[in-house]
Amino acid sequence: MRILILLGAATLLPAVAAAQGTASRETVRCSLNDGPERTCVFTDQASRGGGHRMTFTGPGIRVTFVGRANSGWWAGQLNGKPAMGFERNRGNIVFSTSDLGTRFAWWYPRNAHGTY
Repeated sequence: MRILILLGAATLLPAVAAAQGTASRETVRCSLNDGPERTCVFTDQASRGGGHRMTFTGPGIRVTFVGRANSGWWAGQLNGKPAMGFERNRGNIVFSTSDLGTRFAWWYPRNAHGTY
């Protein structure tokens, strides 16, 4: 009986991981408040329900966007403040807080000028 219980628990582990979503980590370019572009590490934790937790870290930058996308527009929170984002093209997104106090852009180097 004990062996069957352990086998059952082991088969549930992939389902639990899938329910928690997936995560990716990549190197991108970013700019905070229209400042100089910098290299950032981008981590995206996507949930099964379509939500994202995107974290960007680089020299003098730590930005987190939590939200979801719909047809090229993003809605959520940027560093804890209500924010919207717009995809200039795939892999090139600009976010702004609704109080217009913070603007953040990130892009893959190959997508900086409209490459799809």
